[in-house]
Amino acid sequence: MKMNRRFFTLLTAAMLASLPALSRAQDDTPDTSTANSDTNAPPTLKESMDITNQVTNTVGIVLVKISPKLWAGMYEVTQDAYQKVMDSNPSAFPDGNHPVDSVNWNDAMAFCEKLTGQEQRANQLPRGYAYSLPTQAQWERLVDDATLDNAVMSLNTGRRTSTTNVGSLGANKLGLYDTRGNVMEWCLDPQDKPYRVLRGGAWDTFIEINARTEFREYSAPDKTKNDYGFRVVLEPMGSQ
Repeated sequence: MKMNRRFFTLLTAAMLASLPALSRAQDDTPDTSTANSDTNAPPTLKESMDITNQVTNTVGIVLVKISPKLWAGMYEVTQDAYQKVMDSNPSAFPDGNHPVDSVNWNDAMAFCEKLTGQEQRANQLPRGYAYSLPTQAQWERLVDDATLDNAVMSLNTGRRTSTTNVGSLGANKLGLYDTRGNVMEWCLDPQDKPYRVLRGGAWDTFIEINARTEFREYSAPDKTKNDYGFRVVLEPMGSQ
């Protein structure tokens, strides 16, 4: 019996000695209970585009669904959005919520290309989609029923001295703001000419003929003025 008691005493001591090691082994096991939990992540831009007609992209540009495959900026591109993408702000009238001004056609296209690349790499865009400038035909669709009453122009409110906040006046039937006035908007076409085209009039427009929706300003693609800006569209590449 003495031998048996000694045996069990030694056995118990050995078991107790092994417990810290066992506990350490258990503590070293990674907790995977929440490793794959991402239920609180906000939906991506492409996921939002499937369920709603108005989305906000990664740099704060609000996009409105115009047709099944065409989205357009609710506002002209702001200085804040431009700064986030291009790390610069060339505007003559600095204010984050004003439209970016003093950009040429090349600048506007570079913005679209860079923003597209950023959001493609982040897996935010639907496959094949890219930002661009609207074609003239698209711009004529986007201007819709916008009136001079809702145009930031010197023609209808007395001589203005600068741009103002985007969306400061009323929207058109598509829910887009400043399709007339604030800044003239670069269009994608033509690209086979020595000039590019801007539409919509601007803050300093005071001549009636220049305020008409059919009016076009022709300018070199590398020319900047403090009433030149742009609006983006988002659509499948090659659909223009």
